[in-house]
Amino acid sequence: MKRLRTVVAAGPTLCSATRSDGQPCQAVATRSGLCMAHDPALADKAQEARRAGGYNSARAARLGKLVPPRLMSVYDRLEEALGQVHEGQLEPRIAQAMAALAGAMVRVLTSGELEERVRRLEERQPQARGNSRRWR
Repeated sequence: MKRLRTVVAAGPTLCSATRSDGQPCQAVATRSGLCMAHDPALADKAQEARRAGGYNSARAARLGKLVPPRLMSVYDRLEEALGQVHEGQLEPRIAQAMAALAGAMVRVLTSGELEERVRRLEERQPQARGNSRRWR
């Protein structure tokens, strides 16, 4: 009977530092044996990473990447209306009408952007009308 050998893959080397709560750090170590957060030689890099992470995780930064600039004011108005409804300063039916109109605006803008993208694609791919085969 043959015995099978079990091979255990070595995982990444973990940081040798201790966290502020007394537990061992579980972050992946760099060549120094410490993670980016614990290595004094990388303090500037760690600070820059924290700053960039904080900026990019901010609600406004995420929203700015998702919402076209033309719609930011619409979003701001709807957010303000939500707060006013919550505080009892605005009737829900008025906020509902605002949301319906904003939705219509988004659909119009989206349709226009889609039309523009299709037009650009068609300009890049000119087809000879006489030689094109049509599927029937």
